[in-house]
Amino acid sequence: MFAKINHMAMISPNYPMLGKFYEAVFGLKTSGRTSPLGSVVYGDGYVGLNILPRRDGYVGGLDHFGMEVDDCQKVLERMKAKHPKANIVKRPSTRPFAAYSGHDPDGNVFDLAQKKDDTRSDIYADQASSNASAQRYLNKFAIRTPNAEQCADFYMDVFELVPDNKKKNVPGYHLTDGHVTLSIMPWSIPIFEGMSIKRPGPDHIGFHVENLEAFEADVKRVAGLNPYLAPVPLGGSRESDVRKALFQNNATGKLQMTDPDGTWIDVTDE
Repeated sequence: MFAKINHMAMISPNYPMLGKFYEAVFGLKTSGRTSPLGSVVYGDGYVGLNILPRRDGYVGGLDHFGMEVDDCQKVLERMKAKHPKANIVKRPSTRPFAAYSGHDPDGNVFDLAQKKDDTRSDIYADQASSNASAQRYLNKFAIRTPNAEQCADFYMDVFELVPDNKKKNVPGYHLTDGHVTLSIMPWSIPIFEGMSIKRPGPDHIGFHVENLEAFEADVKRVAGLNPYLAPVPLGGSRESDVRKALFQNNATGKLQMTDPDGTWIDVTDE
């Protein structure tokens, strides 16, 4: 494939503890090359999960994802030629994950790095070598956006992602790099009837696990040992039941849950 999704990022005031959740529950491995003053970086051997400290002016939760491509220049040319509403900027050289950051036609943000660029990818090297055969791994990044079809065309045109035909019965457009799915779902106010409005943007992430029953037992065990690593419950009141139903009706996996910050996670063993 010309492009692959190489990392996902979220923001949290409890970022160190949140990292421990993904390590304990999903078996992600951390990199020893990160600064203790910055984000915590975990990975499954293929995709990185960057958990950033919440700074002034920012909101928490899912924030963006990153793409690694064969040729950054070709991406820039394709964006300029066919998608003038999208834009991209070069990042400072100190950024370990991306040479550029850009946005699609609806303003959804992505990072961009070129394959075989050691200065950009070495932070994931420890994870790739130690966790390459992981049974639990990131398999989806989902966005809810006003012009879903236009954004899906953008990712197909610019990054050569292809439709995942196994997910035809789920609302939205589901594109794959051969390993990770980028789900692009429609956003409009009526979708949120009966609950508070969720802004357009990142909606949830997904994981593949080896066995759902064994995974659920692990989640229960981890939460029993350390309540700070317990997921936020879904449902339980009139409005939270509506949120739960919205998530379940738009998920492609078999189990819907959250992390300790309340970030939605869609889990499957298929």
